[in-house]
Amino acid sequence: MSLIIPNSLSQFLTNLNFTSTPAVICFTLMVVFMLNLIFILKPSPEIFLLDFACYKPPSSLACTKEMVLKRLRLYGDFSEESLEFMKKTLETLGSGESTYLPEGLVREPPEMSTEEARKEAEMVMFGAVDELLAKTGVKGEEIGIVVVNCSSFKVVPSLSSMIVNRYKLREGVLSYNLGGMGCSAGLLAIGMAKNLLKVG
Repeated sequence: MSLIIPNSLSQFLTNLNFTSTPAVICFTLMVVFMLNLIFILKPSPEIFLLDFACYKPPSSLACTKEMVLKRLRLYGDFSEESLEFMKKTLETLGSGESTYLPEGLVREPPEMSTEEARKEAEMVMFGAVDELLAKTGVKGEEIGIVVVNCSSFKVVPSLSSMIVNRYKLREGVLSYNLGGMGCSAGLLAIGMAKNLLKVG
């Protein structure tokens, strides 16, 4: 077997003997390497966050951390260990002294139902989307992708469907609803939106 040192890629391909297994493997690996190199070096489009909105509930739903813990003790069926964990979570979560509870949990006695959870989701989602659309001037028919994330609440119709219907988004809108994945779903939703925007 002689060693061939080609002057160019075309000469190399002409001289390549495709009947030998090592030559085929070498050529395949070279093609895979070149495609990976092209993919890595190709500049990907940049995605920018133009604006955002955070929903702020009415002041009637504001309460302190102590009030939250008191209500959990009074109306919840939690062990002391669970309550200690929740207290520690509240302290390290980043919530200020004045945080908010859902309307159903502020009532005496609290009303915890799927309907109340849906009302809370609508209040937060629609409040944030209303504010964002007002700030940006974007119209519903101009929106092409909707990605909604809620770590624990899953409902039918989905939260993303509720947004699509409420704001009369165009017929071909890409609508994704991520739920039941815990806290990491927020990062997954951002990554998904970023990838969808790159492709679209």
